[in-house]
Amino acid sequence: MTSGLAHWGGAPVRDAEGPLLLGYRAFCLRNENRYVQYARARSLEPVRAGAVVESVLQALVEQWPRIIRSDRPASEAWEMLVSRVAAAAREARRAGSGCGRDTVHHALSGQEADVVLLRYRLSLSASQTADLMGLEVPQVMVSLRKGMSALLALA
Repeated sequence: MTSGLAHWGGAPVRDAEGPLLLGYRAFCLRNENRYVQYARARSLEPVRAGAVVESVLQALVEQWPRIIRSDRPASEAWEMLVSRVAAAAREARRAGSGCGRDTVHHALSGQEADVVLLRYRLSLSASQTADLMGLEVPQVMVSLRKGMSALLALA
């Protein structure tokens, strides 16, 4: 984690131990940079993108025992990230402080927009996209086809 703000039972996560916490730390190490890249691609400035991702990781650690027992922990984390990034992007637009425009999410909605953005703006493979979003590869491929078809229809 970049700033080590998340806490587990009062101790900073980077200093704590235990199998659940080690799983959380591995999850963060694996996903944090791509979460920040996603937030940046959604038109957030670097500092704001990092802060939003840090808030997601903090919320995740507080709910980690429940999340890790769910069928799709990555999906729960992704939904939280998308929600917070979207709120921050709306706030940045209102304040006139965003960097660029997220044209993909302007043209598409939901999962299709995220899949197209991850595949073509962040250059993730279908497998990497599925892993990050907590989906199966066939779901990613269907969303990618739908998203690309919708974009072509707008052209």
